[in-house]
Amino acid sequence: LEMLRAAWVVARDGWIAFETQANSTLDAPLTAGAALLHGFRPDWTTERPVSSNPPSWFVSPRRTFAEAVCWNIFFIFTTIYIFKYGPGVRPLGLPKAGPRRVTWLDKVMGWSLIASIAVVFWYKIVTKTVVYMLQPCHVVTLMLIYVCFCTERRKASIVYFFFVHMNVGTLLALGFPDTSDYWRRNILPEFTIFNFFFLHYLLLLIPLWYEWQGVLHFRKGAYALFLGWIALGLLHWTVLWPASMLSQQNLNYTLSPPKGPLLMLGGKWFRSMQCPVTLPMLIIPGILFPLVIFVLKAIIATIGGLLGLPTAEDTPRGKSKGK
Repeated sequence: LEMLRAAWVVARDGWIAFETQANSTLDAPLTAGAALLHGFRPDWTTERPVSSNPPSWFVSPRRTFAEAVCWNIFFIFTTIYIFKYGPGVRPLGLPKAGPRRVTWLDKVMGWSLIASIAVVFWYKIVTKTVVYMLQPCHVVTLMLIYVCFCTERRKASIVYFFFVHMNVGTLLALGFPDTSDYWRRNILPEFTIFNFFFLHYLLLLIPLWYEWQGVLHFRKGAYALFLGWIALGLLHWTVLWPASMLSQQNLNYTLSPPKGPLLMLGGKWFRSMQCPVTLPMLIIPGILFPLVIFVLKAIIATIGGLLGLPTAEDTPRGKSKGK
């Protein structure tokens, strides 16, 4: 713990020194950018709002301009390089195009997601916050609905890959649930909060089921994590931050952080801390969850072998697949 605290102090002090030098060197463009942003939204408060929705200049226009320029340049140009000059999705080892069987369980899961996201959409219409349908949890819900009903193997695997690595927000939502808006607006709060947890548990459990099935293939590893992180960064900075500025809503906490680790550890630097910290977090859905399923299947197969139970390959369907 002492080593981690010392590393954090060194990283923080180093960043502050770098920022001080950058502020001095780039004073003119940063001042101009800050004036531009503040002139666009001059009435925003500089205090962090009690609710998670209202906009604010909790992070100053100057720092906001610097962060937006740097992170957008990084994510946009990295994406262009990967897909124009780099390997694209080839290292993922995706399956070739071909038919995929959609089972009755796929349809049940898909319709459950549709019902839950429809409740969310109704709530956003009633509260006049439809722009929040751009939130990552809602975007990945639509991706997972597509996967549930997709009958083309390669397309389903590509979308599933991006879903897995962009679904890290589900873990944060369940670990640090922010239901303040439901109570504040008082529109069937018990029902809408139940639906909040119902949707996020679906987003957690359905991919575990698909990992158990093993029908949606992609190669796990560092490249997959990096590509998923780039997709998340593009959504956060290139889509959600401009949308927050235009709609005057705090989409995905691009303007101010919620109560929790981001506020306590990051403070005014929460956005620049959020991006790099998200990358190792992708290990949980991208590697650890599949590893847990692999180990669990191995344990069950071992126990089944010791008890003399038939395996999937011993069933008529399994034998027909092997031919």
